[in-house]
Amino acid sequence: MKSILLKSIILVFFLSFVARPSQAQNILLRPSSTSVADLVIDEAMKYLGTPYRWGGKTPNGFDCAGFTRFIYGKFGVALAPSAAPQYKAGPTLKNNEINKGDLVFYGGRGGSKSIGHVGIVTEVNENGFYFIHSATSTGITISHSSEPYYKSRYKGACRVVDKVVSNLPANNAVTEKNNVPIYRQMIFPNSTNFKNPIPLAQRIM
Repeated sequence: MKSILLKSIILVFFLSFVARPSQAQNILLRPSSTSVADLVIDEAMKYLGTPYRWGGKTPNGFDCAGFTRFIYGKFGVALAPSAAPQYKAGPTLKNNEINKGDLVFYGGRGGSKSIGHVGIVTEVNENGFYFIHSATSTGITISHSSEPYYKSRYKGACRVVDKVVSNLPANNAVTEKNNVPIYRQMIFPNSTNFKNPIPLAQRIM
C-alpha cells in the first residue's frame, strides 16, 4: 500500500513538473503547411459580424484599431490603441509587397488626410487585396481595396506579422489528428498580461 502511495506521489510530482510551462521557450507549434498569417486571419475571421463600437476593444464591440490590436494582441504583438501609431508598428510596404496578415491604412471619414482607419489583409489577388476590418456601418466585415470608398482613401501598409514568427516555429513533426491541426498553447514571458490565450490552440500533453 505504501509502495503504491509513494509511486503515486512521485508520478504526480513528475507530471506537475513536466506540465509546468517555461516562459522562456517558444511553445506554440504549427504544421509547416500553415503560415503565421493564416493563424492570424483565422482568429480574425471568428469575429465577423461583431458590431462596431467607438473606442471598442473587446468582442462586445470593436472600433478599427481596437480590432487589429485585439487580434494581434492574442499573438503577443502589442499595437497602439489607434490607427495612426499602428502605421509605425512595422516596416512600410509598397503595393506589390502587401501580403496576408499585413495592416492596411486609410484616411478618416470626411476626406481627412490623416490616417483614421486600419484593417488586416486576408487575401491578395490581381486586382488588389481583401481586408477584414471594423466598419462603422457594418461592424467586422471584409472589403476589397478596389472599392471606390477605400481606394480613394488608401494611405499605406505595414508589416507586423514578422513580430509573431519567432514565437510560432514550424514543426514538421506535428501531425493532424482527425484532420484538425494540433497546436501547443502559446505562452509569452509576459503571458499574465493576456487574459484570453489563443482559443484555437490545443494543449499537447
